[in-house]
Amino acid sequence: MQCENNYCIYWESGHCILDELSLDFQGRCQECVYVPIDDDILQHAKQKILGVYESEFE
Repeated sequence: MQCENNYCIYWESGHCILDELSLDFQGRCQECVYVPIDDDILQHAKQKILGVYESEFE
């Protein structure tokens, strides 16, 4: 199955590597498991991309 959630541990090159999966009533994968990201790394990345957006849309 195609998948766009590259933060899920089952994502690989645009596809889910599971043989079977379940979707909820909104079509979201119930097997999705997110890769844990250290809060310091996440905050740094958010600030970096926010700076990019602010400079592009001034």
